[in-house]
Amino acid sequence: MRYEVNITKNIEALIKIAIMFIVGVVLLVGQAANAQQMIIDDAAVTTERSFQIETWVGTEEAVFQPAIALTSWLEFAAGLEFSTADDFEFAGFAAEFKAVNRDVEEFGDAFGLVAAFGFDDEGNFGEFMTYVPYSRMILNDSSMLHLNLGFILEDEGDDWGFHPIYGIRGDFGVHERVSILAEIFAEETDFGLNGGLRIGLIPGMLEMDITYGRGFESGFDFPGFNVGIAFTPDSLW
Repeated sequence: MRYEVNITKNIEALIKIAIMFIVGVVLLVGQAANAQQMIIDDAAVTTERSFQIETWVGTEEAVFQPAIALTSWLEFAAGLEFSTADDFEFAGFAAEFKAVNRDVEEFGDAFGLVAAFGFDDEGNFGEFMTYVPYSRMILNDSSMLHLNLGFILEDEGDDWGFHPIYGIRGDFGVHERVSILAEIFAEETDFGLNGGLRIGLIPGMLEMDITYGRGFESGFDFPGFNVGIAFTPDSLW
């Protein structure tokens, strides 16, 4: 009986995962894509007068996150989060604003400011996060370096906890369709590693990230193994 229940739960989880990926693939009408399941963020916004949908599924969480470019320098994103480590239960949602000073690919470097608000599965506000991302083209513009520095304010019941966050990431182009991703991220003194591949399945249209990461300390499994896709249509209006 327990075996049959487990099979049913696994089938339901697979169906939910398939739906998330189908939504992304069916809407693939764009020119560029950039899966963003890495912890360290880039100083870039999606295409002006357009939108982007990022989605990734992993051993710890699944996220479906649409974003829209309000201007050439300001982006708004809202994401749904699910706990795949807990039978794919809805874990909450988040809203994020990102502003950048210029286009990193055009000028060679850029910095930004991000403000994000997190809510639990009942809609209760429980987390505020802000950080400054900095990105720079390196290695003859074949690769990119990203730095993040900021903090999280988290509702801990009786009080709000303050936690510094920081890290560094490199996107190293090794082929016109393949990049190696690697990052070190930290919250206070809890460090983790994350890395993998970014594959251009359809150049200029569809990219996929396949990554694995975990913390240095035993029992710190986040972010785990993840597979993500994203797409960004050209300007729509």
